[in-house]
Amino acid sequence: MKNVLMIIALVLMSSCASSDKDNLARYTESSTLWIQNGAEVRALAYQAFNTGKVYLNRVLRKKMYKLKPAIVVDIDETLLDNSPYQAKNILDNRLYNSKDWKVWIDLAQAKAVPGSIDYLNYVRKRGVKVIYISNRKIRGLDATYKNLLELGFPVKRQDIYLRTTTSNKEERRQKILKNYTIVQFIGDALGDFSEDFHKKGTNDRNILVDKMRGQFGTKFIVLPNPMYGDWEGALYNYEYSKTPQQKEKLRMRHLYPHN
Repeated sequence: MKNVLMIIALVLMSSCASSDKDNLARYTESSTLWIQNGAEVRALAYQAFNTGKVYLNRVLRKKMYKLKPAIVVDIDETLLDNSPYQAKNILDNRLYNSKDWKVWIDLAQAKAVPGSIDYLNYVRKRGVKVIYISNRKIRGLDATYKNLLELGFPVKRQDIYLRTTTSNKEERRQKILKNYTIVQFIGDALGDFSEDFHKKGTNDRNILVDKMRGQFGTKFIVLPNPMYGDWEGALYNYEYSKTPQQKEKLRMRHLYPHN
Protein backbone atom coordinates (compact mmCIF):
# COMPACT_ATOMS: atom_id res chain seq x y z
CA MET A 1 0.00 0.00 0.00
CA LYS A 2 2.85 2.35 0.89
CA ASN A 3 4.46 1.75 -2.52
CA VAL A 4 1.19 2.47 -4.29
CA LEU A 5 0.80 5.78 -2.46
CA MET A 6 4.36 6.76 -3.33
CA ILE A 7 3.74 6.02 -7.00
CA ILE A 8 0.55 8.10 -6.98
CA ALA A 9 2.39 11.00 -5.32
CA LEU A 10 5.18 10.86 -7.88
CA VAL A 11 2.70 10.84 -10.75
CA LEU A 12 0.90 13.85 -9.33
CA MET A 13 4.15 15.71 -8.79
CA SER A 14 5.26 14.89 -12.31
CA SER A 15 1.92 16.02 -13.70
CA CYS A 16 2.12 19.35 -11.87
CA ALA A 17 5.69 19.94 -12.99
CA SER A 18 4.79 19.12 -16.57
CA SER A 19 1.78 21.43 -16.40
CA ASP A 20 3.91 24.31 -15.12
CA LYS A 21 6.54 23.71 -17.76
CA ASP A 22 4.01 23.54 -20.56
CA ASN A 23 2.14 26.68 -19.53
CA LEU A 24 2.83 28.95 -22.50
CA ALA A 25 2.10 32.17 -20.64
CA ARG A 26 3.98 31.27 -17.46
CA TYR A 27 6.96 33.43 -18.38
CA THR A 28 4.76 36.52 -17.83
CA GLU A 29 3.81 35.48 -14.30
CA SER A 30 6.29 37.60 -12.35
CA SER A 31 5.62 40.74 -14.37
CA THR A 32 1.85 40.33 -14.04
CA LEU A 33 2.15 39.71 -10.30
CA TRP A 34 4.22 42.88 -9.99
CA ILE A 35 1.72 45.00 -11.92
CA GLN A 36 -1.22 43.68 -9.89
CA ASN A 37 0.39 43.66 -6.44
CA GLY A 38 3.44 45.88 -6.33
CA ALA A 39 2.91 49.17 -4.49
CA GLU A 40 5.96 50.33 -6.46
CA VAL A 41 3.83 50.22 -9.62
CA ARG A 42 1.38 52.70 -8.13
CA ALA A 43 4.29 54.83 -6.95
CA LEU A 44 5.80 54.90 -10.45
CA ALA A 45 2.45 55.87 -11.98
CA TYR A 46 1.97 58.73 -9.52
CA GLN A 47 5.56 59.77 -10.09
CA ALA A 48 5.03 59.84 -13.86
CA PHE A 49 1.92 62.02 -13.68
CA ASN A 50 3.38 64.32 -11.02
CA THR A 51 6.41 64.83 -13.23
CA GLY A 52 4.18 65.41 -16.22
CA LYS A 53 2.33 68.15 -14.37
CA VAL A 54 5.55 70.02 -13.57
CA TYR A 55 6.62 70.11 -17.21
CA LEU A 56 3.14 70.92 -18.51
CA ASN A 57 2.88 73.90 -16.18
CA ARG A 58 6.20 75.17 -17.48
CA VAL A 59 5.04 74.80 -21.08
CA LEU A 60 1.89 76.78 -20.37
CA ARG A 61 3.65 79.42 -18.31
CA LYS A 62 6.25 80.04 -21.01
CA LYS A 63 3.74 79.51 -23.85
CA MET A 64 5.95 76.93 -25.53
CA TYR A 65 3.53 76.27 -28.40
CA LYS A 66 2.39 77.90 -31.63
CA LEU A 67 -0.97 76.24 -32.18
CA LYS A 68 -3.49 75.22 -29.52
CA PRO A 69 -1.63 72.94 -27.07
CA ALA A 70 -2.50 69.25 -26.84
CA ILE A 71 -1.17 66.16 -25.17
CA VAL A 72 -1.21 62.75 -26.87
CA VAL A 73 -1.77 59.79 -24.61
CA ASP A 74 -1.71 56.04 -25.17
CA ILE A 75 -4.48 53.89 -23.63
CA ASP A 76 -3.40 50.35 -22.73
CA GLU A 77 -1.15 50.16 -19.65
CA THR A 78 -1.04 53.97 -19.70
CA LEU A 79 -4.65 54.76 -18.78
CA LEU A 80 -6.28 51.33 -18.68
CA ASP A 81 -4.89 48.40 -16.70
CA ASN A 82 -5.23 45.18 -18.71
CA SER A 83 -3.42 42.97 -16.22
CA PRO A 84 -6.63 40.91 -15.57
CA TYR A 85 -6.43 39.77 -19.19
CA GLN A 86 -2.78 38.80 -18.70
CA ALA A 87 -3.65 36.95 -15.49
CA LYS A 88 -6.42 35.06 -17.30
CA ASN A 89 -3.94 33.98 -19.95
CA ILE A 90 -1.60 32.54 -17.33
CA LEU A 91 -4.31 30.70 -15.41
CA ASP A 92 -5.93 29.34 -18.59
CA ASN A 93 -2.58 28.40 -20.17
CA ARG A 94 -3.00 30.51 -23.28
CA LEU A 95 -1.00 33.18 -25.06
CA TYR A 96 -2.29 36.50 -26.36
CA ASN A 97 -4.75 36.01 -29.21
CA SER A 98 -7.07 38.42 -30.97
CA LYS A 99 -10.23 36.47 -30.10
CA ASP A 100 -9.76 36.57 -26.32
CA TRP A 101 -8.39 40.12 -26.47
CA LYS A 102 -11.57 41.18 -28.32
CA VAL A 103 -13.70 39.61 -25.57
CA TRP A 104 -11.75 41.51 -22.91
CA ILE A 105 -12.08 44.86 -24.72
CA ASP A 106 -15.80 44.38 -25.25
CA LEU A 107 -16.29 43.83 -21.51
CA ALA A 108 -15.09 47.42 -20.98
CA GLN A 109 -14.08 46.48 -17.44
CA ALA A 110 -10.46 47.64 -17.32
CA LYS A 111 -9.61 49.77 -14.29
CA ALA A 112 -7.68 53.03 -14.47
CA VAL A 113 -3.93 53.28 -13.97
CA PRO A 114 -3.40 55.16 -10.67
CA GLY A 115 -3.24 58.92 -11.13
CA SER A 116 -4.26 58.89 -14.78
CA ILE A 117 -7.84 60.17 -14.39
CA ASP A 118 -6.81 63.04 -12.14
CA TYR A 119 -3.99 64.02 -14.46
CA LEU A 120 -6.05 64.13 -17.65
CA ASN A 121 -8.79 66.12 -15.95
CA TYR A 122 -6.11 68.53 -14.72
CA VAL A 123 -4.80 68.84 -18.29
CA ARG A 124 -8.27 69.61 -19.60
CA LYS A 125 -8.91 72.22 -16.90
CA ARG A 126 -5.71 73.97 -17.95
CA GLY A 127 -7.18 74.35 -21.43
CA VAL A 128 -5.03 71.69 -23.08
CA LYS A 129 -6.60 69.26 -25.55
CA VAL A 130 -6.42 65.56 -24.66
CA ILE A 131 -6.07 63.22 -27.64
CA TYR A 132 -5.95 59.44 -27.36
CA ILE A 133 -3.88 57.34 -29.79
CA SER A 134 -3.98 53.57 -29.29
CA ASN A 135 -3.14 50.48 -31.29
CA ARG A 136 -6.37 48.85 -30.32
CA LYS A 137 -8.15 47.99 -33.55
CA ILE A 138 -10.86 50.36 -34.75
CA ARG A 139 -13.57 47.75 -34.19
CA GLY A 140 -13.07 48.29 -30.45
CA LEU A 141 -13.83 52.01 -30.54
CA ASP A 142 -17.27 51.88 -28.90
CA ALA A 143 -16.15 49.65 -26.03
CA THR A 144 -12.97 51.66 -25.50
CA TYR A 145 -14.91 54.92 -25.40
CA LYS A 146 -17.40 53.42 -22.94
CA ASN A 147 -14.63 52.13 -20.67
CA LEU A 148 -12.82 55.48 -20.57
CA LEU A 149 -15.98 57.52 -20.15
CA GLU A 150 -17.37 55.42 -17.31
CA LEU A 151 -14.09 55.68 -15.41
CA GLY A 152 -14.21 59.46 -15.55
CA PHE A 153 -11.64 60.31 -18.21
CA PRO A 154 -12.26 63.58 -20.11
CA VAL A 155 -12.84 61.87 -23.43
CA LYS A 156 -14.74 62.59 -26.62
CA ARG A 157 -15.32 59.82 -29.10
CA GLN A 158 -13.85 61.83 -31.98
CA ASP A 159 -10.61 62.32 -30.03
CA ILE A 160 -9.82 58.57 -29.94
CA TYR A 161 -7.55 57.43 -32.77
CA LEU A 162 -7.37 53.64 -32.99
CA ARG A 163 -5.46 51.44 -35.44
CA THR A 164 -6.87 50.91 -38.92
CA THR A 165 -3.89 49.63 -40.92
CA THR A 166 -0.49 50.09 -39.29
CA SER A 167 0.77 49.98 -35.72
CA ASN A 168 3.03 52.93 -36.55
CA LYS A 169 1.35 55.90 -34.86
CA GLU A 170 3.16 58.58 -36.84
CA GLU A 171 0.41 59.11 -39.44
CA ARG A 172 -2.13 59.70 -36.69
CA ARG A 173 0.23 62.08 -34.89
CA GLN A 174 0.73 64.06 -38.09
CA LYS A 175 -3.03 64.53 -38.46
CA ILE A 176 -3.14 66.05 -35.00
CA LEU A 177 -0.18 68.33 -35.70
CA LYS A 178 -2.16 70.08 -38.42
CA ASN A 179 -4.30 71.75 -35.76
CA TYR A 180 -2.38 71.42 -32.49
CA THR A 181 1.07 71.68 -30.97
CA ILE A 182 1.69 68.43 -29.13
CA VAL A 183 3.40 69.53 -25.93
CA GLN A 184 3.52 66.14 -24.23
CA PHE A 185 3.33 62.42 -25.00
CA ILE A 186 2.37 59.80 -22.42
CA GLY A 187 2.73 56.06 -22.99
CA ASP A 188 4.19 52.75 -21.91
CA ALA A 189 6.09 52.00 -25.15
CA LEU A 190 8.70 54.03 -26.98
CA GLY A 191 6.63 53.95 -30.16
CA ASP A 192 4.13 56.17 -28.30
CA PHE A 193 6.65 59.01 -28.46
CA SER A 194 8.43 58.95 -31.80
CA GLU A 195 8.53 57.12 -35.11
CA ASP A 196 12.28 56.77 -34.59
CA PHE A 197 11.59 53.79 -32.32
CA HIS A 198 9.28 51.92 -34.71
CA LYS A 199 10.45 48.33 -35.28
CA LYS A 200 13.94 49.05 -34.03
CA GLY A 201 16.08 46.31 -32.47
CA THR A 202 17.04 46.16 -28.81
CA ASN A 203 20.44 47.84 -29.19
CA ASP A 204 19.10 50.63 -31.41
CA ARG A 205 16.28 51.30 -28.98
CA ASN A 206 18.72 51.71 -26.13
CA ILE A 207 20.99 53.99 -28.18
CA LEU A 208 18.04 56.17 -29.18
CA VAL A 209 16.87 56.46 -25.58
CA ASP A 210 20.33 57.65 -24.56
CA LYS A 211 20.28 60.27 -27.33
CA MET A 212 16.83 61.48 -26.28
CA ARG A 213 17.46 61.30 -22.54
CA GLY A 214 16.58 64.98 -22.05
CA GLN A 215 13.03 64.35 -23.29
CA PHE A 216 12.09 61.73 -20.70
CA GLY A 217 10.34 63.12 -17.65
CA THR A 218 9.52 66.28 -19.59
CA LYS A 219 7.92 65.95 -23.01
CA PHE A 220 7.92 62.14 -22.84
CA ILE A 221 6.25 60.52 -19.81
CA VAL A 222 6.72 56.74 -19.51
CA LEU A 223 4.52 54.30 -17.57
CA PRO A 224 5.87 50.86 -16.54
CA ASN A 225 4.76 47.77 -18.47
CA PRO A 226 6.89 44.62 -18.13
CA MET A 227 4.04 42.32 -19.27
CA TYR A 228 4.32 42.84 -23.04
CA GLY A 229 5.25 45.41 -25.67
CA ASP A 230 7.79 46.39 -28.29
CA TRP A 231 10.60 45.71 -25.82
CA GLU A 232 9.64 42.02 -26.09
CA GLY A 233 8.96 42.16 -29.83
CA ALA A 234 12.47 43.48 -30.35
CA LEU A 235 13.83 40.29 -28.79
CA TYR A 236 12.09 38.33 -31.57
CA ASN A 237 13.00 40.82 -34.30
CA TYR A 238 9.23 41.48 -34.36
CA GLU A 239 8.62 38.04 -35.88
CA TYR A 240 5.62 37.19 -33.76
CA SER A 241 4.83 34.12 -35.86
CA LYS A 242 7.73 32.26 -34.24
CA THR A 243 6.74 29.29 -32.12
CA PRO A 244 6.63 29.62 -28.32
CA GLN A 245 9.71 27.40 -28.15
CA GLN A 246 11.63 29.63 -30.57
CA LYS A 247 10.64 32.72 -28.60
CA GLU A 248 11.78 31.07 -25.39
CA LYS A 249 15.23 30.44 -26.89
CA LEU A 250 15.48 34.06 -28.00
CA ARG A 251 14.52 35.30 -24.54
CA MET A 252 17.23 33.13 -23.02
CA ARG A 253 19.79 34.54 -25.46
CA HIS A 254 19.04 38.02 -24.17
CA LEU A 255 19.95 37.18 -20.59
CA TYR A 256 23.43 38.36 -19.69
CA PRO A 257 24.82 36.54 -16.62
CA HIS A 258 28.01 37.41 -14.80
CA ASN A 259 31.15 35.32 -15.34
